Amino acid sequence: MKQFLIFSLVLFCSYSLDAQTRYDVSSGAEFIEAQNLATTGDSIVWKEGTYLDTRMDLDKDGIIVTAEQYGTVLFTGVSRVVINANEVTFSGFQYIGGFIGNLDVIRVYGSDVLISHINIQNYTSFKYLRVYEESRRTTISHCNFENRLNLDNQNILSILVDDEPGYHKIQYCSFKNFEGVGLDQGIEPIRIGVSTQGDLDSRTLVEYCYFTQCNGDGEIISHKSRQNVYRYNTFENNPVSELVLRHGDEGIVYGNFFINNMGGIRVREGSDHFIYNNYFEGLDKRVIYLMNDPVDPLDEIHIYHNTIVNSEEVRLGGIGNNPPTNVTIANNIFTSPTEKLFQEDTGNETWLGNLSFGNLGIDFPSVGLMDLDPQLSENIEGFFQPEPTSPIISAASDGYPSVPLYPQMDYDNEISFDLMKETRPLVVSDRAIGASEFSTTSIVQPHATEMNTGPSYLFDNLVNYIAVNASQLYIGKDGDTRSVMISSNIDWTVTTSLNWISTDLSSGSGDAQLNIAIDANPENVNRSGTVIISDGTKSATIIIYQDPGELSGVLVNYETEMLLFPNPTAGRIILTNLPSEIYRSVIGIMDVDGKSVFTKEYFVDQKELVIDLDKLIAGTYLLNIQFISHNDSILSTSTRKIVKN
Repeated sequence: MKQFLIFSLVLFCSYSLDAQTRYDVSSGAEFIEAQNLATTGDSIVWKEGTYLDTRMDLDKDGIIVTAEQYGTVLFTGVSRVVINANEVTFSGFQYIGGFIGNLDVIRVYGSDVLISHINIQNYTSFKYLRVYEESRRTTISHCNFENRLNLDNQNILSILVDDEPGYHKIQYCSFKNFEGVGLDQGIEPIRIGVSTQGDLDSRTLVEYCYFTQCNGDGEIISHKSRQNVYRYNTFENNPVSELVLRHGDEGIVYGNFFINNMGGIRVREGSDHFIYNNYFEGLDKRVIYLMNDPVDPLDEIHIYHNTIVNSEEVRLGGIGNNPPTNVTIANNIFTSPTEKLFQEDTGNETWLGNLSFGNLGIDFPSVGLMDLDPQLSENIEGFFQPEPTSPIISAASDGYPSVPLYPQMDYDNEISFDLMKETRPLVVSDRAIGASEFSTTSIVQPHATEMNTGPSYLFDNLVNYIAVNASQLYIGKDGDTRSVMISSNIDWTVTTSLNWISTDLSSGSGDAQLNIAIDANPENVNRSGTVIISDGTKSATIIIYQDPGELSGVLVNYETEMLLFPNPTAGRIILTNLPSEIYRSVIGIMDVDGKSVFTKEYFVDQKELVIDLDKLIAGTYLLNIQFISHNDSILSTSTRKIVKN
C-alpha cells in the first residue's frame, strides 16, 4: 500500500508554495486516483489533449478541476460530468461532437459550484447543463452553448427549483445556433423552473449573456419560477423566438438589448412582472406581447423607461376573454414603427409620461402619451440615443408602482441608472423618458456581444479536433443510408476499410454531414467495417455493422459461452452464463443512426444480467456491453444487434 501511494504522488503531484497540491492527469483512471488523494483546495489539472468516452464524477468538496491551458482539453464520445460535491470549480474544457443520448453533459447537485470557460458544442444529449433542486449558489460564467445536434424536446441549460431559493447566476455566457422553427419544440437555451415549480422562488440572475440564432423553440429564456432577474443581455438575430415570462410571477427584465428579427418579450402568464430600461430595435414581430391567457391571466404588469425604435407593434392582450389587468405603461419612447406602434389595447391601461411618434394603431389615451418626435440620432455604433434638444430630457412622470427588491439580491430596483448604467437624477421628474439619459460621453450599445461573452479561448482555435456523433452504425441492407455529423475545425479526408462501404464525401473542412451507404451482402454472415475521418494526425472512427440473416441468440464469447436471449424481444433481454470475474456491466443502447438512447450500469446477480427494454420503441438497435471486474478493470467489450418488437 505504501508503495502504491508513493507511486501515485510521483505520478500526479507537484506542490505549490501554500502547500495545496496539484495533480496532473491525462486519463479517466488517473483522474479517479487523483480525486481519491485530493483534499479541499487541491487542483486536478488535465493535460492538453483530446479524450474519448471520459466520465468525471466530482465527489470531493472544495477541489478545482481545470485544464492545463483553457481550451486545449477536449472531451468527446460519451464524455460527461456529474458534480456531486460542494465548493467545486470546474473550468477550461471543451465538449464537442459527443453523443450521450438521454444524459446531460454536465449535471450539478452540489452547492457553491463555479463552472467557467466551458464550451459545449455539436453534442447529442438530453441537456447541455442541468442544475438540480438541491444545488444552491451555482455560478455559470463565460461558457458557450452551441448547436445541439438532436432536436429532442429538451432545453439546453436547466435550473430546477425547490422550496428554498437557489440564488444561481448565469453570466457572460453565449447561446448560439440552435436549429429549429421556434414554436414549442422545447429547445429553449435557458429554462428556470418547470411548470410545476411556477409558485417557487428561484432568485436566479441571468446577466451579460448573448443569444443569437436560437431557433429551437419560441422561448429563448423560459421563466417558470418566481423572482428571477434578467439584465444587460443581448438578444440579436433570433428569427422565431423571444424572452418569455411563463408560470412564475415577479420577473424582472431590465437593461437588455433586443435587436433584429423577432426576439422581444412575451408575457404569457403571471403577475407583478417589471420590464424597464430595455432597448428594442429592428424587431419584425411583436416587440412586447401581453397575452390573453385563461390559465393564469396577467395582472400587475409594469412597462417603464423602454426605448422602442423601427420595430413592429406592442400587443396589449385586449383580444379574448382574459385581458391583462392593472397594466402600467410609464416613461417609454415608442417611435418610427414598421407599421403601427400598438394593437389590442384593453382601454384600461394606465399611461404615464410616454412619448410616441408614428402610427399609433389604437385610440389615443386621454392622458399619459404625447405625440412628439423624440429626436433620437444614430450614434457611431448604429444605435439611437437622445439629441441635446430632445423633448424626452427631464420629462419623466412619477406615480407608478415601484420595483420590488427581492431578498438577498442586488439590482437596480429604483431605476437609479439608465440603460448604459449612467446615473439618473434622484427626482423622477428630472429623469429622461426612455431607456437612456442624454449624455455627451456615453454611447448606447449592447453590454453583451459575441466577442465579450463565452470562453476566453473560443475564437483562438487552440486545439485541432475531429469528432463524430456516432461511433457505431447498423446498416441493414443495400440502399439504406445513415448520416453522421462531423465536428471539426480543420480539413479532413474520409476513407473506408472495405469496398462495400461508401460515403458521399471524400474530404471536407470544418463541420459537415456525412452520409454512409453499403452494398448488398452476398453472404449470409455478419460483417463489419470502418469509416475513418482524419487529417493525418487527428481522426474519428465509425464502425459499420451489417447482418443480412436471422438473428443469433449467442453473444461473443468471453472465456466461456454466454447467452443473450430472447432476440428479438418483446420487453427485456437476459444475458446469462457470465464468468465469475465479471462484477458489473455498463450497458449502452444506440439506434441505427448511432444515437445513444439508453445507458445504465448493471451489477451481475447469479452470473446473470436482466435488461429491461420496455421503454424502447419497436426497432433495431445496437447493444454495447462493457464488462468490468471487481477492481474496476475493463475485462472486455462486446457489441450486438438486437430487435425490439
